[in-house]
Amino acid sequence: MALRTLVLSLLLVLCGFVQAQSKSYEIPTIRVEVSINEDGTVQITEHLTYSYDGSFSWAEYELPKSGYSAIKDIRISEGGQSYINSNSEEPGTYSVSESAETIRLKWHYNAEDERRTYTISYTLQGALTVGPEWSQLFWNFLSSSRDKDTKQLNVIINLPQKVSGDSLHGWTRGPKGQFALQAASGTFTIEATNLDDDDVAKIRALFPSSVLNRSEVQVTNQNFSLAQARQEEEAYQEERAERLERQAYLAELWQNISYLIVLVSLGLFYFLYTKYGKRHSTSRFSDQESIMIPGRLPPAVIGWLLLNQNTTSNLLMATVLDLARQGYFTITEEPPEEGFLADDKPTFAIQRTDQQIAEDLNNWEKQVISYIEEELQVGSEKLHKIFKNSNSGMTTWFSEWKQEFQAYCQQKGWIDQQSYTGCYINLAAQIPLMGASVAAIIFAGPIALGALLTTALTTIFSFAIIRRTPEGEEIYHKWDNYRRGLKNAKEHTISMEKLDKHFIYAIAFGLNQSELENIVPDNTGAATVIAWMIFSSNTSSVADVAGSFTALSATGNAAFPGAAGGAGASASAAGGGASASAG
Repeated sequence: MALRTLVLSLLLVLCGFVQAQSKSYEIPTIRVEVSINEDGTVQITEHLTYSYDGSFSWAEYELPKSGYSAIKDIRISEGGQSYINSNSEEPGTYSVSESAETIRLKWHYNAEDERRTYTISYTLQGALTVGPEWSQLFWNFLSSSRDKDTKQLNVIINLPQKVSGDSLHGWTRGPKGQFALQAASGTFTIEATNLDDDDVAKIRALFPSSVLNRSEVQVTNQNFSLAQARQEEEAYQEERAERLERQAYLAELWQNISYLIVLVSLGLFYFLYTKYGKRHSTSRFSDQESIMIPGRLPPAVIGWLLLNQNTTSNLLMATVLDLARQGYFTITEEPPEEGFLADDKPTFAIQRTDQQIAEDLNNWEKQVISYIEEELQVGSEKLHKIFKNSNSGMTTWFSEWKQEFQAYCQQKGWIDQQSYTGCYINLAAQIPLMGASVAAIIFAGPIALGALLTTALTTIFSFAIIRRTPEGEEIYHKWDNYRRGLKNAKEHTISMEKLDKHFIYAIAFGLNQSELENIVPDNTGAATVIAWMIFSSNTSSVADVAGSFTALSATGNAAFPGAAGGAGASASAAGGGASASAG
């Protein structure tokens, strides 16, 4: 037992350690050197600085197949050491692949908690627009689909010859105010800072065609001119200004709409709650907690009412115990199961008695008896196995039983059916308002988050409109006083002849072990009062009896369908920088 506990503890520590080692990376700096050659080719060299937090072994770079006719001389290096073009995936190698739309480079290395700078270079053909007198390079140096922000971008474009600054013209397209472009002596210099992951960095560099070797370079656009470029940029800036103005207008409009959404959402919920969901007065009833059982209603049914009409596994377990109390079953406490993954909790075996099923027994109670009888016939007698999720047919049976049980509870008339109308109206109205809140966030930004939060809450609170009928409110009030009395049982005197009933109701109400311990009087042979359950030897203390019932209830929580759930986690590769990613 000690060895198993130690191993499990080590596994938990290891899992926590692995989770704590979640890795991440940034590409804070990108430096690009562009050389426009006399033959019209363009050589681009990018220096990508990665900052690693964790262990990484590969990176990718994607280049769209647009804006040029061919690419050649692809190289990857680091610190002056060239990577080898190979598909081996060994550190120091890289591979090139292409699709209909992109060219993908992937290189391999070993990096951990450090900064590394990789250099990617290639030569483009057909990347220039060549006119009779003027030529241009129009290039996007940052992909808008990357997942990482860029703190610093530096681009240098060198012409094959020096020319005066007044013969160079340049424009940028991207975040306003974050680009600085200078042109002098045959060189364009561009600096940009704090670029978001969806920002682009488009540079339009215009220069005299005379710097190119006209014997090697052909004119690609006879109509291209400086005037045309200026006209296009002026039109772009006008269109951009109109777009920004339209965005500002929509932002202000949707900001006001978000305020209206909040008012409508809250107002609608208040109106519907007042009309359909306002609780009936209980002022005429006593609020004093009681240890007296208010009636003879089955524990599961009262549990359903007190638990806001939720059919939990506790209610099914309470039904099994109540049927045992009525003489249909005997339950035997047995030692914990053995095995590496077993726990220290006792197990419970169930056996059918000779008692005939009473005609006035409810159908949902008869279903439990029939199901257990079928399981006993195939050799299953442990409760946690009989009601196990993986048990063949258990999920289907539980769904049918739950439907039968809830129908019985609904027929009691404790829930105001008209209040469901208010609930459904609120849901039908709040969900579109929530959608409008999402639109408000898109146009107005984070200021509209209040509208989304409000509509989300009022949507959830739709179910709070569902209320009890006057009769249901009265029954709820009386039984809630009893529930509070059980929780505070140490302040009351518990009748021994009804001890087993108190325990079953307490389990239906979801009381924990410490609260169950308060129900059992000190210094009494409590186990002997519960004749339908056979405890293990020497079980008579408060803690032992309460522990046995808690373990029995936990058996249901762990096994019954819908009582427990799990979730997994997944991670995806992130792209960054100039269409780069790492893993």
